[in-house]
Amino acid sequence: MFLDLKTEIESLLNVKVFPLIGPQTESEFVTLQLVSDPLIESGTIRTKLVAGRWQISFISSLYSRTEEMDKLLWKVWESLVHGHIGGYPVQYVQRAGVSESFDSDDGGKYRRARDYIFYYPEGAS
Repeated sequence: MFLDLKTEIESLLNVKVFPLIGPQTESEFVTLQLVSDPLIESGTIRTKLVAGRWQISFISSLYSRTEEMDKLLWKVWESLVHGHIGGYPVQYVQRAGVSESFDSDDGGKYRRARDYIFYYPEGAS
């Protein structure tokens, strides 16, 4: 799913996406990492669906741009039900916790890290 998310985010936001951390040479980028991906269970019923929690961090020298990138992704994914991100089947997307920080090194960059939970079939291709 990583490559599908990476491609979709790069296309929607027109920025580069990196796993975990990005280079300090970039003034604006997004980082992406899988935090957890437990199978969905309901009582004694197990499903083939995963609740994949991905942390997406928006980094920019402009605070307003970090907000804008976050809002744009949510606008696209909020209504997604039984659709696709890239070529990957996704049942549903949920937006979760957010944290923000500012790093004054190298001219200063704002960081908004947001958890997005994607419900998708494990091992889909």
